[in-house]
Amino acid sequence: MQYAVGKSPIFIGGAPRSGTTLLRAMVNASRNIVCGPEMRVIPALCHLAEQIDQNQAGVLKRGYGVDREALHTQFARAIDTLLAPLHARTGARVAEKTPANILHFARLRQIFPDSPLIGIVRDGRDVVASLLSMDWRDSATGQPMAITRDAAAAAHLWCASIEAGRRMQDDPAYFELRYEALATDPVGTIAPLFDALGENDAAKARALDHARDFDVTAGSGESSAARVAQPVDRSAIGRWQTKLTPAQIDTVMGIAGGHLRELGYA
Repeated sequence: MQYAVGKSPIFIGGAPRSGTTLLRAMVNASRNIVCGPEMRVIPALCHLAEQIDQNQAGVLKRGYGVDREALHTQFARAIDTLLAPLHARTGARVAEKTPANILHFARLRQIFPDSPLIGIVRDGRDVVASLLSMDWRDSATGQPMAITRDAAAAAHLWCASIEAGRRMQDDPAYFELRYEALATDPVGTIAPLFDALGENDAAKARALDHARDFDVTAGSGESSAARVAQPVDRSAIGRWQTKLTPAQIDTVMGIAGGHLRELGYA
């Protein structure tokens, strides 16, 4: 289909507190790609598409002549329509970053066959430690979100994000970055990604100077915005060693130890 946003949109995701906002800022600084504050709508649309596909595909096909391809096209048009004003305002290719996007990358691939999908991975222990420091509340109940109070819930979310990325490993348009590599070697980490996205050396240089133009106020829901507005450094790597209690570490390792070892973190 012809997109109102021009080229097929780019989607960025990863477990919350994995560095998705930093990556958004760097991609947005390229100027050839615009990546606004997280929309938080696309995961909901993907979930709806999955529910319809699983439960109503037969009815749609038999009664209305709408097959799965047509269903995915309609969802693509809906997402394209939501992203189009950003493209119209900037003229740039559009990327959308919401951490939970990664949980729906398989569905996004069906909806957008040509879209680059970018996942970012961080040591799950650091992710859990960071989540437990957040004061995020459920908008429906006003109560603290479980992932900010319970190490087990946070570890399970990290595992789900890792597993979603693993399922995309054979996809040629799926790109996976490590937060630790981005923090310690931003040049060597951003360059291959930007090469794959067709970005030039000038765009890479602007990405590495992302703090110059980053708008801290643009994303009210981005908890790391103030930190991302500073130059990249490695100070957040390994914080779990002082932030998690021995009991919390045992909990995380019991749930996520396999993935942590598989990824070389433990």
